[in-house]
Amino acid sequence: MFKEDAPLMNLLKEYVKKDPVRFHMPGHKGKFIFSLQKLLSGNLYKFDVTEIPGFDNLHQPEGILKQSQRNLASLYGARSSFYLVNGATSGIIAAMASFLKEGDRVLVPRNSHRSVLNGIILTKSEPVYLIPGVDTELGICLDVPEEKWVSAIEDGKNIKALLVTNPNYNGICPDIEKIIKTARKMKIKTIVDEAHGPHFKFSKKLPPSGLDYKAEITVQSPHKMLLSLTQSAWLHFNGSGKEEEVIRENLSLITSTSPSYILIASLELAVIFLRKFGAKFVEKGVELAELARRGINRFTPFYCPGVDYAKSKGFFYDVSRLIVNTSSSGYSGLYVEKILRKQYNIFTEYADLNNIYLLITGANSKKEVLNIIKALSTFRKKKGKIFPVGILKKLPERILLPYEVFLRDFEYIPLKNSPGRICRNPVIPYPPGIPVLNPGELITKEHVELLEELVANNYICQGIKNNCIAVVENG
Repeated sequence: MFKEDAPLMNLLKEYVKKDPVRFHMPGHKGKFIFSLQKLLSGNLYKFDVTEIPGFDNLHQPEGILKQSQRNLASLYGARSSFYLVNGATSGIIAAMASFLKEGDRVLVPRNSHRSVLNGIILTKSEPVYLIPGVDTELGICLDVPEEKWVSAIEDGKNIKALLVTNPNYNGICPDIEKIIKTARKMKIKTIVDEAHGPHFKFSKKLPPSGLDYKAEITVQSPHKMLLSLTQSAWLHFNGSGKEEEVIRENLSLITSTSPSYILIASLELAVIFLRKFGAKFVEKGVELAELARRGINRFTPFYCPGVDYAKSKGFFYDVSRLIVNTSSSGYSGLYVEKILRKQYNIFTEYADLNNIYLLITGANSKKEVLNIIKALSTFRKKKGKIFPVGILKKLPERILLPYEVFLRDFEYIPLKNSPGRICRNPVIPYPPGIPVLNPGELITKEHVELLEELVANNYICQGIKNNCIAVVENG
């Protein structure tokens, strides 16, 4: 370990020394899958350059970066594609800024990623929230049912754009074809947050992509399920020529003027790899995930839903993401995650009271999959526990638009004293990951009672700190 005060470096060294089994992102799992990865790794500092002569400019590419991005667009069948060095977040915000102006209304699932709320605030637009379904037995968020999407698109007034997540964090996917075609009929722009779905193109066993139906913008994070480095992403565009210039300008507004050529190089290497080995890599990940699912369902007390489960609920499913339900067998997912990590050196993507979550890619191995099946088989079934699910059946009353909230002073007050006040920050209990309150919404007695129950049951509640909540002035 370092003698100096270097807490991050020490922890990274300790983690690598453990040689853990990784069922979390990034998709490369800390391994060299492709020979050119070693070239990048071995020259990390030497390759750390900026826009010196001959190296082009990401903000106005005319040479090597223009050609590299053309290769990406060709791979995915997009009109044009853009490298992102500030994650899919930057792509989502730029996409929203390209289609929305102050006062415009945008359709969004209530459980959208935080970047969507950021985009709503920065564009001063008005969100029209759609509540997704929830499986209260598994304690997971599903998606917005098809009929809700269609009704909202066809009946919505002054809806300029919609944003759909494909897949959500649990791997659940909506009927993307129906949504895009209905939106196009109503002249509504479609943005697909496909951060977790860059691998969909490479296997017929996976759900369809927004690119399959020419959504105007599809944003993906290849670091999550493929091979690029964390924080790298890309955006695919299939709109008109004028809109392409607008999206380029908006990306420039929120992108560093010193973009990392290391991240860009990792994106280009991902493109090269996917052109040659994409189908093989993704199919391997799918097969390993199915092996894990079968083994967990057969040899352990836990339940791992798959495609049939998703179909029964009316959705598509990314089989390379595993939800392992533990609460029905009497265990908290948080407890199971801790045992896996401490006793078996297995690191999961996430855990909550009801489940643990695994991400499996072609960088994982059969041995690793068998290891987690064996580890989970050591648990003995107990009486199932039913944890409360933090979701309201109706949307809260909106007093202010999200952007208006951030123009006002705020304070933290005890949760019990908050009814009648305006919420400042998203309040999101996990599970199921759907905001009980969003910025600008009126806090009621019912909200407080629900949140107090969740906190008492040791739920993770983003937006609640020491039983206090941030509120803004009502006047």
